[in-house]
Amino acid sequence: MKITVLGAGSWGATLAALLLENGNDVVLWEIDKKRAQNLQSRKIKPFKAGIELPKKLVVTNSLDSIKKSGAVLFAVPSQYMRSTCEFLKSNGVTLDKKLVISATKGIENETLLRMSEVINEVFPKTYKNTAVLSGPSHAEEVCRKVPTVVTSAAASLEVAEKARKLFMNKYFRVYTQTDIIGVETGAALKNVFAIASGIVDGLKFGDNTKAAIVSRGLIELARIGVALGGKEKTFYGLSGAGDLMVTCFSRHSRNRAVGEAVGQGHSAAAAEKSLGMVAEGITNAVSAYEIGKKLNVELPIINAVYKVLFKGKKPLDAVTELMTRAPKHE
Repeated sequence: MKITVLGAGSWGATLAALLLENGNDVVLWEIDKKRAQNLQSRKIKPFKAGIELPKKLVVTNSLDSIKKSGAVLFAVPSQYMRSTCEFLKSNGVTLDKKLVISATKGIENETLLRMSEVINEVFPKTYKNTAVLSGPSHAEEVCRKVPTVVTSAAASLEVAEKARKLFMNKYFRVYTQTDIIGVETGAALKNVFAIASGIVDGLKFGDNTKAAIVSRGLIELARIGVALGGKEKTFYGLSGAGDLMVTCFSRHSRNRAVGEAVGQGHSAAAAEKSLGMVAEGITNAVSAYEIGKKLNVELPIINAVYKVLFKGKKPLDAVTELMTRAPKHE
């Protein structure tokens, strides 16, 4: 199948290479013309892992490939999803009858919409043909063909299975399901707990503290996901517990790294700038906090992260506040 991958960052480049390896006709699209040219000429690499792009992979700034593609994969940062969709639409691109796949993890701040909802709002006729790909899958490992297992979710199993067929191979296993709400919610909000986990590292606490963040974070993740219409069991699978574990513990996790810097006394903005990559958990902390308020859901860890990132609360004070809340049953 001819596929255009939108977003030539680490994840987009990794998935484009995987799809190409699987026998598809793949084009990697980058909105920045100069960066697209530098990637195409191999003057730069898409991410710090040092892996080269396949020689056959074309990187372009032209929209022509999208019009000819049977599938379009979104791998742009969540805060740029709407502007990317609007840019495509304003330039005559239509996604009608194409298989649309979102590999972007996030919830839009202003509208509190999931990424598939943002796509479907700009391109209203795409809902039935939209799938999302999520799970514990750091690009730094997938690009080295480390065995990885993820989930493809869509409103119908037929669409989820179409997406699975494109990606699945001997090192990238894909399950399917229809709880698109739960999968996207888990994918977006687990990054907030990764920041909390990093803060724990920055404060030089130990495994006990991090285990508490992960286990109680999973409860909050399921709580908010169910309130949004997701299924509780989804949060104990790949896109919930699986993604939560990998992003809270991994050295590759940019959100955990940002949290560690914050725990050491740096601002979130400074930490992200030093990282040199987008940390989705910062913006998604705002979305998670606002959803909790809107739906009246108890989210103590999410609220604590929000206060540390945006309200000037000291990380150690936030931990103390969490530890000294009123006793309760588990």
